[in-house]
Amino acid sequence: MADTTTWRKRVAAWRASGLSASEFCKGRDFGAGTLYWWSSRLGREATVVTAPRLARVILATRSTATVGMRSPVPSLVPSSIIIEVRGARVVVSSGTDAATLSLVLDALAVAR
Repeated sequence: MADTTTWRKRVAAWRASGLSASEFCKGRDFGAGTLYWWSSRLGREATVVTAPRLARVILATRSTATVGMRSPVPSLVPSSIIIEVRGARVVVSSGTDAATLSLVLDALAVAR
């Protein structure tokens, strides 16, 4: 009996072929009904939503720059935010590169 990996390849080949399920299955050791079933099952697996990662976000202004922090952050501008993830604080100023911030947050999420 074929495993999930084999069915994933079969379903991908069927979709790429442009053929109907019946046409694709001719001469193969599986039928259109089984192909449809696996297609549906694999589609459901692909749409599983993972829980969102949460971070505490504090809007930083000159008056809130020291909230929850042991020492003030002198260079904050009103458009900055502070993100707290796993006990680390990340100050994000306007103009911060999104890709770099994403890498930093991913690294903090992995570090346990």
